[in-house]
Amino acid sequence: MGASTAGLELDMGFCTDIGLVRADNEDAVFISPPAAVEGENPRGRLVAVADGMGGHSGGGLASALACGALNAFYQRPLNEAPPWTAAALERHLVETVLRVDRLVRRMASGRKGLCHMGTTLSCLLLTTNCSIVAHVGDSRIYRWRREHLTCLTTDHTFVQEMIFEGEVDPESAHLHPLRHLLTNVVGTIEPLSHVDHRIDRIQAGDRFLLCSDGLHNVLTPEVLATVLARGHDADRTAKALVAAALERQTADNVTALIVTVKEHDGF
Repeated sequence: MGASTAGLELDMGFCTDIGLVRADNEDAVFISPPAAVEGENPRGRLVAVADGMGGHSGGGLASALACGALNAFYQRPLNEAPPWTAAALERHLVETVLRVDRLVRRMASGRKGLCHMGTTLSCLLLTTNCSIVAHVGDSRIYRWRREHLTCLTTDHTFVQEMIFEGEVDPESAHLHPLRHLLTNVVGTIEPLSHVDHRIDRIQAGDRFLLCSDGLHNVLTPEVLATVLARGHDADRTAKALVAAALERQTADNVTALIVTVKEHDGF
């Protein structure tokens, strides 16, 4: 689908699949609606992927709640007057994720079997000249730029902590039996401890991939780069990535959301 925000031309598309062994698809996707007036969207365009915690009741509900509430919370008034800086929008996006966490915990409170429901949440905000990331969990956001793939997020998992400590080889981390254990999630009975966030400049031709672990656990960075480098439209690219994960017998729900920066007056 085409979209624009203050001269920023975007191509967006996604694909999601239940996977080969799961009974339900607990992944969810959010794409903010376009501006009412073409070219006027001072808050930028917001997209997100959420992956409900497998093995806990309410994982699908948690991811759906997170994505469903994102826009309402993000559209709340900022503490600062416009025009907003990237730093102001970053702070607002982080606060939005914290509000989503409180909502999910509130909805689970007192409901039998749902007190531990939780979800990952990886958000990407694109403004006129910046990308802003707010991230919790082990879904990921990648950027393809000038033949180079960069992961803009860090997994919040016990295995990632062991990688930091030098106890696990990053090349074999996707095979570790504890790879699904999260250290930071939206929801559950504990308040969200922190939200990772970053701001980067964007360039014409940037392609962003937001995906659940059902995709990145079975597709190597080399495979991701190969598919992204083909330059196909967003929908076709997302479908190709999900198809590749299914071919590799992914055992999890699998979701890919693609955003391509097509044009920008300031570039």
